Amino acid sequence: MHYRIDETETDPSATLIYCLHGFGMNEDWFARLLHPILKSPYRFVFLRAPFAVKTNEDGSVGCSWYDYDGDQEKYLRELIRTEKLLHEVLTQIEAEASGSPSARVLLGFSQGGYCGSFVALRNPDLFSGLIVSGARIKTEVLTDDLPRAAEGGLRVLICHGERDPHVQPEAAERSFEGLRASGVSVHLETFDAGHSLGRGQLRFIESWLERL
Repeated sequence: MHYRIDETETDPSATLIYCLHGFGMNEDWFARLLHPILKSPYRFVFLRAPFAVKTNEDGSVGCSWYDYDGDQEKYLRELIRTEKLLHEVLTQIEAEASGSPSARVLLGFSQGGYCGSFVALRNPDLFSGLIVSGARIKTEVLTDDLPRAAEGGLRVLICHGERDPHVQPEAAERSFEGLRASGVSVHLETFDAGHSLGRGQLRFIESWLERL
């Protein structure tokens, strides 16, 4: 898997933030979106999703984490496949970067938020923080995992645009309520925005990371 590391902090024990982009994007595009917070004292790892997809009629090619056609059993298999892939890549990256981070955070936007939340909530031994933007957390397939995430101390931030046309704000609210009911430490913050990562949202994410 292709990846890039953006860092102002070279301490190998610094927190690693694994960043999963949305459908049709790639790691460079996502890094440009997050540029305002890359000055923070963390090591940001931007991963490229494994599947190439055409994003519009001019033939532009982006990347996708999984194929989704509405089949929920297939979708769950895709999430488990992505989880296995991220386990392998995380081990590879930290060996190559000589890193032994004090903490790991998973940050996912849109499609990256769907699969990233699945992975982080099932692996609270690996991740101490989860940031989800523009996505719904599939709490209905995580019933057995949420109590472990709560016990493991995983902290979750859900960010959502109040005018998001792709993922309704009510879906983010259901995600929040599902996590809270299971005892997971979770905060929901909404923004006057659509399906996007604006500067206001990035400022809030940066302050949340500082508290984490």
